[in-house]
Amino acid sequence: MKALRTVIASLLILGLSSSAFAGDLAKSIAKAAEQEQTPSRKSGSSKALIYTGAGMFIGGMAVGLYAFINNQNGEFAEFGEANAVNKELGAAGLCVAFAGGALVYLGHSRAAKSIPAVTVAPGRMKVSKKISW
Repeated sequence: MKALRTVIASLLILGLSSSAFAGDLAKSIAKAAEQEQTPSRKSGSSKALIYTGAGMFIGGMAVGLYAFINNQNGEFAEFGEANAVNKELGAAGLCVAFAGGALVYLGHSRAAKSIPAVTVAPGRMKVSKKISW
């Protein structure tokens, strides 16, 4: 127990003293701000991600639902109904739908960086947009 307290105390001391080895804080802040201002990826592909993801989602859900709902037992429910559906195709369709939803989310998160920011406060509304070229 005493050894554990000694190790924890030495790790805390080392962690707090590591800021002395960090170097010039102003230089690192300026470097981070410069990297933030220069976008690393283009947002032109966000619409392509959204449309591709939407197509994958709709197609995957249609295939998945058809495979799970359509049975080969006929019109009425019978014994063995769960074995009459195509489980593999249904699971594959739902996986494609999930992947399509992830693409739509990625497309929206990329597009969200280029939309204007709207701030609403009591008695006023502010719209701001960063424009760069």
